[in-house]
Amino acid sequence: MKKASRWLLLALTFCVAVAGFLIRRQQLATELLPDGSLAEGSALHILLTVLSGILFVGAIAFLIPLQKKVSWRQVFPAALLPNLLLILSAIGLIVGNIHLWASGDASSAAVVTQSPEVSTALAKLLPPLGVVCAVCFIVFAVLRILNEKPSPLLFMVASLYLIVRLIVCFQVWNTDPSIHDYAFQLLAAICCMLGSFQLAGFSFDRGHIRMCLFWTLGATAFCAFTVADTLHAGALSNVLINASLLLSMATCSACLLLTDGPLPEPEPEEAPSEETPEESNAGETEFFDEG
Repeated sequence: MKKASRWLLLALTFCVAVAGFLIRRQQLATELLPDGSLAEGSALHILLTVLSGILFVGAIAFLIPLQKKVSWRQVFPAALLPNLLLILSAIGLIVGNIHLWASGDASSAAVVTQSPEVSTALAKLLPPLGVVCAVCFIVFAVLRILNEKPSPLLFMVASLYLIVRLIVCFQVWNTDPSIHDYAFQLLAAICCMLGSFQLAGFSFDRGHIRMCLFWTLGATAFCAFTVADTLHAGALSNVLINASLLLSMATCSACLLLTDGPLPEPEPEEAPSEETPEESNAGETEFFDEG
């Protein structure tokens, strides 16, 4: 895949993210009624659907010729800028989750479900897990700045946080009769979760670049849509968390596309055992003697 095509894919994602954010803001202000239904003559939801389709189709078309990459050496640079951006996103996650814990929003929202004990426990677990996820991002960035191998556990912990977050949030979204209220938040949560899970594979030298980019680019765009939702709702914690996830997924997408690191080091081959003809025939002799 040529360098120009990689930049075009990033530019396409950026344009979809910005356009989606602006259109979603306008939709929330003018076309989406308080009960979640659409006002008569609404058309902006069609534009948002078309934008989402353009992103998915464009990503697939651009990613098919992408050269295979499987190792962390090929996609996670030791450069200062991307790792500082990842640290910045981690700081936003820490502040957002501390604010979420202090406000008690997650715990109070969990009681609307059919299993309030389980959902309340998960909701209480969510802010500390978010802080741990942010710390993992910081450790990951510091290791790369020092040109050290990042542990796969770092993105696996992030995946765990995003799984719990999806469960807690979906329990609340599921009570909303209108999918127009939460559709893009759900897509953003799913893409972030799957993107972080795929990112962990590179530290095992088992990464799948096309699949990983599909999810991280989708997360970048839909997190931008979701920031419009959280700004409209006015919850500072959700604004910070979604903006931080947007920054982290955008940074990882750029690293995956633009970094051309060295190939993974080959595993050392075992030296062939040196046996004398007499030793190699000893087993055969014993076998036939037993018979």
